[in-house]
Amino acid sequence: MKPGADNSRFDTIVIGSGFGGAITACRLAQAGMSVCLLEKGRRWLRTDFPRSPGAVSRHTFTNAGDQPGRGFIEYLRFKTMDVIQGTGLGGGSLHYFNVHKPAPALIFDQPCWPRSTDARRMKPYYALAADMLGAKTLTAEAGHRVPPRTEAFNRAVASIGRQPEPVPICVELAPDSPTTCQHCGNCLLGCHVHAKNTLDLNYIPLAEAHGAQVLTGHKAVNITPEQDGYSVTAQYTTHPEQENAVDGIRHLFARKVILAAGTLGTNELLLRCKHKFGTLPRLSACLGHGYSGNGDFLFAGTRYRRQLVDPGSGPSITTGVGFEDKPGQYIYIEDLGYPDPFIWHFNALLPTSRRVPALARQIYRYFASPLGGRLQFELNDVMTDGYLTNFLPYLGMGTDAADGRLLLNRRGELELKWSIRRSLPMFRSMIRHMEDLSRRSGGRFVNSFLWQTPLLRLPLKKTLTAHPLGGCAMSDTPATGVTNDAGEVWGYPGLYVADGALMPMAIGVNPSATISAFAERVAFRIIHNRELTENDRARPANHRTETHEKSRQAEAETA
Repeated sequence: MKPGADNSRFDTIVIGSGFGGAITACRLAQAGMSVCLLEKGRRWLRTDFPRSPGAVSRHTFTNAGDQPGRGFIEYLRFKTMDVIQGTGLGGGSLHYFNVHKPAPALIFDQPCWPRSTDARRMKPYYALAADMLGAKTLTAEAGHRVPPRTEAFNRAVASIGRQPEPVPICVELAPDSPTTCQHCGNCLLGCHVHAKNTLDLNYIPLAEAHGAQVLTGHKAVNITPEQDGYSVTAQYTTHPEQENAVDGIRHLFARKVILAAGTLGTNELLLRCKHKFGTLPRLSACLGHGYSGNGDFLFAGTRYRRQLVDPGSGPSITTGVGFEDKPGQYIYIEDLGYPDPFIWHFNALLPTSRRVPALARQIYRYFASPLGGRLQFELNDVMTDGYLTNFLPYLGMGTDAADGRLLLNRRGELELKWSIRRSLPMFRSMIRHMEDLSRRSGGRFVNSFLWQTPLLRLPLKKTLTAHPLGGCAMSDTPATGVTNDAGEVWGYPGLYVADGALMPMAIGVNPSATISAFAERVAFRIIHNRELTENDRARPANHRTETHEKSRQAEAETA
């Protein structure tokens, strides 16, 4: 089928434009297939990203039930774990912290993976995605200034006798590039200089250059098997008056369908197809099981009395250190930067013992100085009294028990059932390592306010994850998972999963590189029905630099 022959019939429909969706859409379009990429959010130009405190509060986060397009980060609340995920063309790449770190080899040694999946086989896929996304480390030797936060973290790691590890980040770092990183620290809020290699600058425009049709403002709500393929029912989320829409609904058809709507979105869609609409009744009983928050632990850190950290400066994550306390358990801790609007907000909000006396002292000096007083008013003394100025935030990740379950409640809404009980030993080990980093480096450990209350230290043991995984695990049989090792859903030929939902366990590090590698694998297996090898002649071309530059120019013309 040639691209453009029918605006409702395609070779492949890809649902979701994050790492899984953007990559599979790109590779299949490069292979000559007609591809339709559905995204429920909208396109975000670099000039659209919020920067002022007011814009950040109105146009960053969106909650369940909000109209897509209001923000590009969804915040979903569950009883024991909150989840943040991306919405908008480019998915989670719009707000993620740029880290592209492969899973440690020991992860693939665990028995939950299909027999054909190991670190050696995945290596070419990791390399392919890393090249496209421009992954590199931030080093002083390359002529880049090292943020104070990075130096503080490295000193903390050295204090426990370990060697800090620069992490690969998908950021333009060349000093002579017009899109080089400005060290503004606003990665979470979208990169307004295009230094971050988000998916709307590489994979997606390359897919469009090969004829892929991108439909933003379209949310897939049902998948129905048909003769020689599947029909996808999509609901308009922003423009119900568009052509071919009846009551805001559009029907599309494809020989193959790839689900990459994010871990929660993919699970929710399949659960609805199985239990609400009954269109995919043969889905494995494992659907929704094996959910993991990737052991994410946020908002903890080290408070120093006099050491400048300035957590808002530099790329949001730059360095890390790993721990293997026992076989099969892996913990990784990274430095973490907060965007400037968050820092200003929390500095004004958090009470400190110095703030009130310092403010009173400067008010007195302000009025005394013109009247001949000897005390000099100093504005900088008021401005620099910020709690987070000397705070080193951590992002912890680890191999939790991956024993959560996603399901639909009685109202038909997605629900997460997860208990921390089996993951508690891992979290306690992670906190001990953070405490050790703090104490040995001369600081005071501050625990996450989600884990325990700040003043009374009452245990809450709630977590927040930006890396939800699982629920549609790949496996060797339908009795142990939802898809085979190529991401094809058991019992439904031509239906695939290609995002974090595929993971049968926690990755223990930032999972975007692993999700990207598996998406590359899903696409390559569809096209060639075999594995990619190193120096493979069939390795798809990336054209990363050219595609990135064309995307920047096109956006500048649009703006």
